[in-house]
Amino acid sequence: MPKVLLIDDDIDVVEAMKIALESKGYQVITANDGDSGYEKAFEETPDLIILDVVMKTKDEGFQTSYKLKSSPHLSKIPILMLTSVGRETGFRFNPETDEEYLPVDDFVEKPVRPKELIHKVEQLLKKAKK
Repeated sequence: MPKVLLIDDDIDVVEAMKIALESKGYQVITANDGDSGYEKAFEETPDLIILDVVMKTKDEGFQTSYKLKSSPHLSKIPILMLTSVGRETGFRFNPETDEEYLPVDDFVEKPVRPKELIHKVEQLLKKAKK
């Protein structure tokens, strides 16, 4: 099964997502900040990265996504960004219109239901194989 890298500083969120993904057979590796996530991505070459926005700083996820997409070794790995921005501000990200300033493949609002998470992961992995 595909390997998923989960980058989030919230231990409870990580554990819940890890359980959901592993129950569907995914291999899950984790990191609790952008720098260690980047290192693990380089070492492990996951099939998909799930990346939180707010970690040590309010935009750490954004900075990490730029770094990942700028690396020739990692740039093709799909990124699913976790965000609570919509809930807090009403703003919604759209990968088709926001890709220029935020290079990720899809967004999901926190808290994410396990079924929705699995669905998004499956969609991105299918799209990446094409």
